[in-house]
Amino acid sequence: MLGLALVACGAGASVPVPTVTEQPRPQLTATPSPVPLEVTATRSPERPKPTPTPKCPDPYLDGAPYQPAPDAPLRLRPFGSPPPVARYTPIELENDAALARLVRRSIRGEETHVAAVVKNLEDGRGFALEADRSFYAASLYKTWLLLETFHQYEAGLAGFGERYRVTDFYEREYGLNEGELAACDEVTLADAVGRMMRVSDNVAANLVLDRLGPGNVNVALRGLGLRGSRFGSDGSLPTTAQDMALLLEAVARGRALDEGASQAMVLYLGSEVVDNRLPALLPEGTRIAHKTGSWENATHDAGVVFSPDATYLIVVLTDYGFVTEGTELIARLSKAVYDYYNDGG
Repeated sequence: MLGLALVACGAGASVPVPTVTEQPRPQLTATPSPVPLEVTATRSPERPKPTPTPKCPDPYLDGAPYQPAPDAPLRLRPFGSPPPVARYTPIELENDAALARLVRRSIRGEETHVAAVVKNLEDGRGFALEADRSFYAASLYKTWLLLETFHQYEAGLAGFGERYRVTDFYEREYGLNEGELAACDEVTLADAVGRMMRVSDNVAANLVLDRLGPGNVNVALRGLGLRGSRFGSDGSLPTTAQDMALLLEAVARGRALDEGASQAMVLYLGSEVVDNRLPALLPEGTRIAHKTGSWENATHDAGVVFSPDATYLIVVLTDYGFVTEGTELIARLSKAVYDYYNDGG
């Protein structure tokens, strides 16, 4: 069994694993205005609508350290560029013919929509399908931010206790789901990282992305060994099953930066609350560290499963939209792999 302790760093550890806290939201009540039965109006000259004054225009609680360009919003900035990330050399994948047949049988008829990598982290036995095919990453990019957060922490360029304010810009541009951070919420960097991993908060993730710098994230990914994953200058966001497998393997084996950072990243990955894919059909209590991704052309899940007889990584990327066919396919494949490693492998 792979010896990775899933425990929080103790008092003497160098890497903090803060608790994610949420800001209370005020309860708003509204009284409907009376509507007249009849309205007579005369047309008046069009007047320009005044631009509303932002409620929270500055993400820096003590004032921005720079002046934005005219008409450009204030956004967080990185404090510098950290030293290179050490390259990780993964365990060589040894094709397991029996597992390959099982995986192909579980996705029969849907192969053109799927890429997958499965690997036992004890001996390298596993299977890969279209591992270098490029997919839209969706929220899998949040694992990249997790890596770079710890990278900049270790380089002294980021602190988990840093506090920032969510501005109108971040809420307006990146708020997608109910319950995400709202304008004027104040968060630490640790809170933002925790929210983006636990509930996939997009506002929190974009605060973190601006704070770290997409260029720094790209350099870190290339340094670790990822080749098909990046924040594109054209707005693209590609990744591959092979890249996600390499990142997760480095984390699970304590080789993503160092042992302490890797263990903390496992804890963050283990906090994911979306459980309708890789964990959905696994035995209750199965320990899994994973991250989902959903978009109109992406339904993904990528994680490490700590099962009784094997610690293994499993990455399944699909081009199905949002949470339609892809969730069931991923859950079915995940259950087949779990049963193989624990009963028939």
